[in-house]
Amino acid sequence: MSALALSWDSGGPSAFSTARLSPWAGTTVDNVEPVTVSSASTDVSTLFNLHYARLVRSLTVICGNSEEAADAVQEAFVKAHLKWRKIGTYDDPVGWIRRVAINKVRDGHRSRVRRERIVDRLSTLPNVTSEIPEIDEVAGLLATLPKQQRAVAAMFYVEQMSVLEIAAALEISDGAVKFHLHQAREKLRAHIEAARANEESDR
Repeated sequence: MSALALSWDSGGPSAFSTARLSPWAGTTVDNVEPVTVSSASTDVSTLFNLHYARLVRSLTVICGNSEEAADAVQEAFVKAHLKWRKIGTYDDPVGWIRRVAINKVRDGHRSRVRRERIVDRLSTLPNVTSEIPEIDEVAGLLATLPKQQRAVAAMFYVEQMSVLEIAAALEISDGAVKFHLHQAREKLRAHIEAARANEESDR
């Protein structure tokens, strides 16, 4: 990973700089396409400030770990900076960054078996299409879904992306997105109803 990283101030993540920041301090990248730092930094910094938090929220729901999500999104932005001469010409550079981050998370999951079962807050959610609650609550709800359904639901409910945008991000058809959304809704509804039934039986 490059020594290039993100600079932070008291208000949170702000911009790209050449300052070293853990976990990339002291590392180098060989054979990287040269870029004009001033222009690339300005453009990527703008995207970072506008989209970083939202992407991390979405990836947190997908992978179930906020630190892993933040690492994946940060790495995707660093890669975008290093390749900005090319990425900057894309119609949707944020979509490219999102795909890189998602692939990073998927690669991490392939290397280990990891499942989280967080359903204790299901009974507090009136339905899956209502206003999105706190991220921990959403993560607990969506963690019960298979990976693809969880990814689609996270983008739809957390990022409020359209079906076509989700299809482009995951490189699947819009029909597949609709199918996964339908399946996700049915599973979540079943979980909520089961949680409510258990709550009633305990009274």
